[in-house]
Amino acid sequence: MNRTLIIGLAGAAALVMGAVAEAQISPTGGPIDISADHVTADNNAHSATYEGHVEALQGGNRMRSDTLNVFFKQHAGTPASSTKNDGPASSWGGIDHLEAIGNVYFVTPTQVIRGDRADYTQATDTLVVTGQVVVTQGEDVMRGTRLTYVRSTGKSTMDAGGGRVRTIFYPDKKTSPGA
Repeated sequence: MNRTLIIGLAGAAALVMGAVAEAQISPTGGPIDISADHVTADNNAHSATYEGHVEALQGGNRMRSDTLNVFFKQHAGTPASSTKNDGPASSWGGIDHLEAIGNVYFVTPTQVIRGDRADYTQATDTLVVTGQVVVTQGEDVMRGTRLTYVRSTGKSTMDAGGGRVRTIFYPDKKTSPGA
């Protein structure tokens, strides 16, 4: 592997690890720890692709998937194909959006969201999970084909793509006096 490519990948990997902290998969914020079997950085597309047993951790939240694509914002005033001498990743900014593809699990301390694909958009702080979507909270279960969750407000919408959303609630069990 030539030295320029090694330096470029090392610079891109360092930038990815630093900039990912701007995306929020946890309401407490903080750094995101991503592990995978393989990572590829594309300086021209301002993106990184993690593949194989991907796990992203932040605070008490975890996201798992087969593939995770991370797309970065471009620094203002920097051409998309920068030829500056200060490194190939010099025009990368913070996180724009994330795409988790295949066997997606988003786990919080109180819920588990499962689907085929999840897209997180930083600007709107919105997670959209599609496919065979299942949300569990304790024993309660909701099923549909598209979940839209606005993390900052805590509001969500479940659709079933022409079918019906199905929810099973287990009411709290109250013990009666003398029982």
